[in-house]
Amino acid sequence: MGINFTHAGGIDKKVMPAIVGSGCAFADYDNDGDLDLYLVNTAQPHPTSDQPGGSAGSRPKNALYQNNGDGTFTDVTTQSKLGDDGWGMGCAFADYDNDGDLDLYLSNYKANVFFKNQGNGIFKKASSSAGGIGDERFGSSIGWADYDNDGFLDLYVGNYLDYGKIPQGKETFFPYDFFGHANILYLNQGDGKFMDVTDSAGISGGFHMTLGVAWADYDNDGDADLYLANDTDQNILYRNDGEATLTNTNIMDERSHTGDIRGGMGITWGDYDNDDDLDLFVTNWLDENNVLYRNNDDGTFTDVSSASGIFESGLGKTCWGTEFFDYDNDGDLDLYIACGHIDPPTWEMPGGQEDIFLQNNGDGTFIDVSKQTGVAQLGKMLGRGAAFGDYDQDGDIDILLLNAGEKAVLLRNQGGNQNHWLHLKLIGTVSNRDGVGAQVRLTANGHTQLREVICGSSYLSQSSLELEFGLGKAEEVDRIEIRWSSGIRQILTEIGVNQHLQIIEKGNL
Repeated sequence: MGINFTHAGGIDKKVMPAIVGSGCAFADYDNDGDLDLYLVNTAQPHPTSDQPGGSAGSRPKNALYQNNGDGTFTDVTTQSKLGDDGWGMGCAFADYDNDGDLDLYLSNYKANVFFKNQGNGIFKKASSSAGGIGDERFGSSIGWADYDNDGFLDLYVGNYLDYGKIPQGKETFFPYDFFGHANILYLNQGDGKFMDVTDSAGISGGFHMTLGVAWADYDNDGDADLYLANDTDQNILYRNDGEATLTNTNIMDERSHTGDIRGGMGITWGDYDNDDDLDLFVTNWLDENNVLYRNNDDGTFTDVSSASGIFESGLGKTCWGTEFFDYDNDGDLDLYIACGHIDPPTWEMPGGQEDIFLQNNGDGTFIDVSKQTGVAQLGKMLGRGAAFGDYDQDGDIDILLLNAGEKAVLLRNQGGNQNHWLHLKLIGTVSNRDGVGAQVRLTANGHTQLREVICGSSYLSQSSLELEFGLGKAEEVDRIEIRWSSGIRQILTEIGVNQHLQIIEKGNL
């Protein structure tokens, strides 16, 4: 395969970034039509401080692998200049300047880094020139979205802890041993620079210990809303008010019922019950059960973890990266969960844990198919980041896993394309070029599915920006309706199946 990457962290380290990180991404950075891989690494601690140890040339680095188009990859880290050697946490690629190629924001413990794609396979650090967006706190997950619908992608950066080393004498740590940090919303001004608008957007209060970040239009009103999974603090769903401000829906007068207080880690949005609105899944700490929130289409959600059959699957496991995706192309969204503890292993609690694969039964319930799909046979891992996309372009969705202190794992889907499928790449012209925030409703054989282009979710990770639809045995797609973030609506009819289709935004408001 050509992928030779081992994360330098792990649960035996005494520095938290190495324990809780890192993430990964599927992204077509070179615009050749297939998905490349980016893997975030962590640093090795200096013996007497929480700074990276070793010389600059010897430190662990992030890695970029170029897809060769034949199922193999080539390490192009050096050529691309994306081998950052800091305390790496999260990553998310997006075309922030609408010039046709993907740029990269990388969150670290200490200084975050923004890389501008030069269009020739080389990236250039641009944190300062883009408006001073190299924040120096403890960065976590990243989400890109055009929250003000002006055609340029804005950037939300979660921050975790106000952190030094683990307190002296602590063999294990707990988040409540530390204080949180404030998160940041950067407005893209359209001139290549960003501006911190956290205060003016109304979301500056609180220090939330944020680990998971994901934008999505949960209320179908045409603008991007934001969910935060916070560690040992209340999770927050911010509703976009459509006037460049956001409202916390988990305060007394604005109850969306998504504000549990647990050890929140990863997030995924998806219409798992095919009722035309986006539902929400959040992974949590050991014995705090993962939560599936069904969207009630009235601004509120219902916890259906038990009724859906997912409640017991995560008990006894610490869960991280996750995604809704249709692995068998039968027309409904399944669920993958990466697992792994954070404390050094004991006979009572081994550090490594098996990942979880849940198949959607099509009736609002899930069944564990970890053994049938081969996931259980992977054994116990220290799962953290997870990304999803069709890297081999065979019509089914593959999985990239970043495991703390272990080798990265690429899982190739070897049977999902037995059903029909359609993958869409959206190109915005009035909207942002990546089509982020666009919602697509696809109808085939009388059934309609909803997908939204989301940039940054799971845990510290980013999945493919293509929209992947499973079609079952349908021989044709009857209708595709796209609602772009610009407000433009576009309709296509009588589309063939089993193809990768590029759709360019056009039409009038």
